[in-house]
Amino acid sequence: MKKFFAALLVAVLAMLGIQWIAPQRGRILEIKGSPATFEGVTVTLETAVAKRNSDGTTYALSGSMKNNTDEGIMQITYTFSLLDASGEEFSSFDLVYDGEDTAIPAQGKIRFAHDEFDWGEQAIPAAVKVGIADVKTEAELPPAHVPKPGEYLYLALGDEKLANIKEEPPVELTLHVDRGGSGRYAVFREGDALQQAVDLLCGIQVGKETDEWVTDNYNGIWLTWEDGSQTCISLNLYNLECPIHSKIHLYDLNHLDAFWSYCEGYLEIKQYE
Repeated sequence: MKKFFAALLVAVLAMLGIQWIAPQRGRILEIKGSPATFEGVTVTLETAVAKRNSDGTTYALSGSMKNNTDEGIMQITYTFSLLDASGEEFSSFDLVYDGEDTAIPAQGKIRFAHDEFDWGEQAIPAAVKVGIADVKTEAELPPAHVPKPGEYLYLALGDEKLANIKEEPPVELTLHVDRGGSGRYAVFREGDALQQAVDLLCGIQVGKETDEWVTDNYNGIWLTWEDGSQTCISLNLYNLECPIHSKIHLYDLNHLDAFWSYCEGYLEIKQYE
């Protein structure tokens, strides 16, 4: 019964525009500018709560996005402006919805929720205002392939030349190994050594997605094709670093060790031209 009356009181205060503060829940913020509309897209902010903790201020923001157009929407950059009691903006930040491989369909609607979103040390705002900074259709930003566990690396990156590597191999393959800014290179340009490196590369498979980032270990596999173009595969230490539109994914790689061990015998410290 106490919980019922407490919930009722919060609801009444919210309807009256009065902020309710509870240490464990934070402060309910007034919402302005919602719904925001831009280029046929509507973003509606439904709940906004700010809470102070030992590290700064966190926000819980939730609402919906509606595609009111007749084409798919791939990416929406939406903004939150923090306002003080006098209505003046003192901070703002952008967030990006990115469908990556799936657009919001025509007339479709999705929901968003950001819980415990950290925006650093700052005062608790009185209100938050929502806006839209940019919209990209799937024609402007086509759907990308998102690697799946078990896929072979050479087929998982959406690179046409790389996917055709067995039929038309590169004229050069380089493994770049970086350790705190000190680079070493294993370069294969012809013959059996190049073919062995290509065969071992083709055996690498995408593993599970991970969040284990390592600093100062920015490695890479570079392939040069007959026409002079290049394909670059970025590695964060031993993990695949895969940018997809506005996001960067990190994946374990299975069977990388065989390729890596083979290349280690050819590593040299030199300036690569």
